[in-house]
Amino acid sequence: MHKSYHRLIRHSENEALFHAIELSILAASSPTPLHLHAEGLRGTGKTSVLRAAREITPKIMRISGCLYNCDPGSPHCPSHRGLNAEELAVIGTESISMPYLEISHSAKIATVVGSIDLNRLTDRNGPEAALLPGILAQAHRGIVLVDEINRLADTSPEIADVLLDVMGTKPGRLQIEETGLPLVELPLKVTVWAASNPDEDPGPLDGIRRQLSDRFDICVGVKRPSEISTLVDVLALSSEPYTGSLTTRPKDSANTLANREQAIGLVKVSQEMVNLVAKIYIDYALESLRAAESILFTARMNCAWRGALHADKEDIIVGVHMALRHRVSPEILADILSSLKQKVTPLFTPSSSGPLPEFKRENALDSIKSGSLFTRFFNAFKEPRADQLNQSSGQPGGPHVPDYIQPGLQNRRNVNDAARALSDISPEKIQMVAPPHVARGLAEIPYADRVRSEGDLL
Repeated sequence: MHKSYHRLIRHSENEALFHAIELSILAASSPTPLHLHAEGLRGTGKTSVLRAAREITPKIMRISGCLYNCDPGSPHCPSHRGLNAEELAVIGTESISMPYLEISHSAKIATVVGSIDLNRLTDRNGPEAALLPGILAQAHRGIVLVDEINRLADTSPEIADVLLDVMGTKPGRLQIEETGLPLVELPLKVTVWAASNPDEDPGPLDGIRRQLSDRFDICVGVKRPSEISTLVDVLALSSEPYTGSLTTRPKDSANTLANREQAIGLVKVSQEMVNLVAKIYIDYALESLRAAESILFTARMNCAWRGALHADKEDIIVGVHMALRHRVSPEILADILSSLKQKVTPLFTPSSSGPLPEFKRENALDSIKSGSLFTRFFNAFKEPRADQLNQSSGQPGGPHVPDYIQPGLQNRRNVNDAARALSDISPEKIQMVAPPHVARGLAEIPYADRVRSEGDLL
């Protein structure tokens, strides 16, 4: 049964997912997507919330009938990218719901990427070789959902490789190759949402395909309801017709999100905030530069989400929490958040938080261009001074392990951190202890003694 997004029960254990979804939908209307990964135990409602969010996605304008969802201002598909303005005007435009497609575990690579259009190839009146766009091409300017992405990365590595290309750059790149047809490369702007259950085989995504895990800008955890009253509301919503008695409408409706999309291009990130993110990257030895970019972009989307014009430290905290959850250990993430929250001070005067100015699309597009924010970030991201290196924590980044994972998996996942720590110790300071007995070959041990209980060994 389809569940309405506005009727779903929000509680403390899933609020972060609702927040992340709305930030990602805001970003989907900008030139840069915000890829989202939701982790949690089975039955916590991750996929239900992600699917229900389809109803709050905005409309988009495309060239009429275009299967690739070409933007009328910048057509990219093989059929329309060579047409001039007059020819495009004859075809016309249409408004459609933002594309929302899913990649299932049974999907084939041709279904995801694209293949030869057999209908046109076997047309008796005029057979021709043509491409049939796959799921990713049809989701251009929209959203693709991958449920249980950790299983897909393990069982369908070729589809995982395609996702790496699509998510590796912004916009991404889709390459379609078919025998008898010329190579086709398409720029692709698609937002990828994924859900996974890290405590089931084959394990957490960052332990299977670390590169794919890093492609997700933000990651949030979802847990079971922790309060009886919340669970009662969830059960009532599942078993009875909706009567309007439950106060389940979220703070943001589709119309409110649409209004806030207009402010994305007007949001400013100060040089102080850029420097702060660069310092976090250096001081905590984060592995991926994509982590710093994700922090800044998430902070910018959060600023637009709350209707402000200037991103402050609270926005950076939201960005750190979502962008580093799957990139560093829980201890390092807690240390970063603690250091940020200790020094939260107002950066702007109260007058700067007044009503939003009149929105002008040309100004918004100019301020979104890639040179503004990230150029300043890279200028701030220079070789650290000696005093900065001395202040570094020396703790490398690493995979996030949710607190519900068993201790054995936690130890296995942190082996790289332990190895790096040991590499800094001088061999002369390591105490060497030899085993009490000389090793024997298996053939030398009597058959009856080859299997011992724990009590026999004590």
